[in-house]
Amino acid sequence: MNPATRIIIVTTLAMGSSAVFAQSPGMQHGTGGGMMRGPAGMLTKQDAASATDMGLVMDLVHNNTKIKRTVTNLPNGIKTVTESDDPKVAQAIKAHVASMSGRLQDGREFNIFSTTLPVIFDNADKIKSVVEITDKGAVVIQTTADAKVSAALQAHASEVTELVQEGPTAFHRGLNARMAMGPEGPRGAMQRTGQAAKPAIAASQSPHTHDHSFSGAEQWAKIFDDPQRDAWQKPHEVIQALKLKADAVVADIGSGTGYFSVRLAHMVPKGKVYGLDAEPDMVKYLADRAKRAGLNNVKAVLVKPGDAALPEKADLVILVDVYHHIEKREAYFRELQRSLKPGGRLAVIDFTMDSPEGPPKAARIAPEQVKAELQAAGYALKEAPAFLPNQYFLIFHPQAR
Repeated sequence: MNPATRIIIVTTLAMGSSAVFAQSPGMQHGTGGGMMRGPAGMLTKQDAASATDMGLVMDLVHNNTKIKRTVTNLPNGIKTVTESDDPKVAQAIKAHVASMSGRLQDGREFNIFSTTLPVIFDNADKIKSVVEITDKGAVVIQTTADAKVSAALQAHASEVTELVQEGPTAFHRGLNARMAMGPEGPRGAMQRTGQAAKPAIAASQSPHTHDHSFSGAEQWAKIFDDPQRDAWQKPHEVIQALKLKADAVVADIGSGTGYFSVRLAHMVPKGKVYGLDAEPDMVKYLADRAKRAGLNNVKAVLVKPGDAALPEKADLVILVDVYHHIEKREAYFRELQRSLKPGGRLAVIDFTMDSPEGPPKAARIAPEQVKAELQAAGYALKEAPAFLPNQYFLIFHPQAR
């Protein structure tokens, strides 16, 4: 190893600092898209380099298949080799490692959902880290005399490896884990559970909270509009099952980046699709997206959290991965009935209890509970298509008064 290439760093690729699903009370959002802050906006600490560093992380996550990584657990730490045959990805690895080196030295924590990084940053003076910058990436050896810190290094290395192996899928799990941590974030979760070295990606079962807010649509679009989502979300089949007329008025609550809104618009060329979201950045993103696509029948609307009023009466109201975030649901959906046309319907799609995607199980709501709550709010189940592998799909209509 050339001594000239040895530098002190934090830990391999600190990709554990990912983004989060977080919502405002009332009308909120899951992987459907909206009401959320971008990755850089949700870091536990902000500085001038946050956006740039998060951009590197996102590039690495989305190029995970081009990364080769091995991890060796040492008696007192780790050795990792992270490289890529792609020159651009290799350069991103090197840039990320260099940036993390400076952050550890300066105490500028870079993290959103990892409960291991707080331990690493808090004990930086106990860690000896040596990096060899290679043509294709970096080799890192980190050691410490502190058993707790060693465990955190090894757990974080495992966390990063999941991101390298699974890319956006693991990233989603990280987002879901952070959603369950609440406003206190990773440090609060670490203190509450006492599991400082437990990777957040793999273990996301903390109590859920709704006390969040979000923005940063450009970054989130890479996640929510990832083509890989189509395989399990089956948007075309969902829309076909809704049997919409060409002039239907549709309200997509929690529309986010417009994953469903723009698709619905093609199916109602003589109608309208209202994409409603409480996050201004998401509303702007959808408006710009619709304009670029020439979809004049898409109307992006900023709403107040918890406000069930729609711009006009709708033939269909759809909530995709949103229901489990809404608070005071009975009151909310009773009010929503006022905005349905005669014969109007309410479609709810959300994650099953055993889905590999979606929020932590403690935050999910079983379909039986959805049916009971909406019955109490004055709705009756009309259909329950069963073709989605990870979600239930329930279609309701108001009960006769």
